[in-house]
Amino acid sequence: MSNDILKKFRAIEFEALLGSITISVTVILVIVNVFLRYFLGIQYSWIEEVSVGCFIWTVYLGATASYRKRGLIGVDAVTKILPLKGRRVLRVITNTLLLVLSASMFYLSYNYTSSSDKITSALEISYVYINSSLPISFGLMTIYSIYFFIYDIINFNNLEIEEQEEQEEFEQQIEDVMM
Repeated sequence: MSNDILKKFRAIEFEALLGSITISVTVILVIVNVFLRYFLGIQYSWIEEVSVGCFIWTVYLGATASYRKRGLIGVDAVTKILPLKGRRVLRVITNTLLLVLSASMFYLSYNYTSSSDKITSALEISYVYINSSLPISFGLMTIYSIYFFIYDIINFNNLEIEEQEEQEEFEQQIEDVMM
């Protein structure tokens, strides 16, 4: 029973869902603002603040969603020339560095957000609501980094996992080309 719940949680890509909502709000607000400004001569400054805030959330949620799928840009040329053991060692080293980096960014962004006392000019709300996208995103990336690190250590000598991942990567590349 709990395993089914865990699988459903993994299937829900809440970062992508929230990012889709925030980019939709951004686009709608910008279109409305342009229409109001050029056709009716009305300008609301709060629309710009909300759209910028939503866009910031979109960027960091999108980065987190891509990181969760290991979809961020990487240099495959180096890894392809290494033997299997070398690729695995490089993956563990990379995951260790990303864990340290994301944990550091979480710490710094948390301190920055918690010490923020600025408010927006039109809505007069705290920037904490906008800046909180940083510690949330880097916190999630830190959690995913821990998961990737443990997963790679546990499966370090499992050849079937490597072949399965290469097959999934190949299928994803074919799917991307077809779209």
